[in-house]
Amino acid sequence: MTFRDHSVYETIDDLGNKRVLKCNERYYSPPEINWLLKSIGFTKIGIFGCHLGAFSRNNKLTTEDYEMLVVAEK
Repeated sequence: MTFRDHSVYETIDDLGNKRVLKCNERYYSPPEINWLLKSIGFTKIGIFGCHLGAFSRNNKLTTEDYEMLVVAEK
């Protein structure tokens, strides 16, 4: 099972035209990211929590975080 979200987003652009976006998003869990990075040769992998755009290595990742910061070294 993959974390996949299919949705339709409708908006009006700056010129007043209606735009419809058909979205197909894939979300990754920390273990998946860790496995993917290790499989392509990264060794040092750090995954940190973020507060909507405030990326920092000082925050531990929690279930309350919407975003995460991934830092890896080859």
